[in-house]
Amino acid sequence: MKDLTSWLEAHDKLAGWAQFLGAMLALVVIYFTAFTPIWHRKRQLRKAAVRLLANGYEVLENYHRTTPNFLPVSLTLRGAALSVGGVIEEIGRFPIYELDDQGSRSVARHLIALNGNLAATRLILEDTAANIEGRAATEGERDTLVEFLGERLEFVRNMIAGGEMIRPEWQNL
Repeated sequence: MKDLTSWLEAHDKLAGWAQFLGAMLALVVIYFTAFTPIWHRKRQLRKAAVRLLANGYEVLENYHRTTPNFLPVSLTLRGAALSVGGVIEEIGRFPIYELDDQGSRSVARHLIALNGNLAATRLILEDTAANIEGRAATEGERDTLVEFLGERLEFVRNMIAGGEMIRPEWQNL
């Protein structure tokens, strides 16, 4: 260190440049220290948003895969509606508008579309549970429910994969 100091004293015209480079290095370090937490939060928000998309997909997929194996009763339908409602509430608490990308194919828009699909699914599950109160669903009711869940699942799958999304055609359920 003493050699560097004595060299700088001997070459006083270069000392100004060395001081300039040191100041620039300090500014770069300050810049990275100031913005690293912001970058980390943005990355963390995006990962959480993708996790919420996966949760919504999984709750639809789970019920779509299990429903054909039994005749639903109102209790199981209400339990499924509670599971779907839990994901809806979790998406509702998520700060969607803090995400950077707000474009038409962004994670934020996907979360909003998923939330709408899950809300429609919850309504259908609760309505079906009210219609079959005190008995098991018929095979026709179960098949209608499986078809509806399959359509919602396919919509969400295409949305996440970036495929073509077709508006739903609602039938009398």
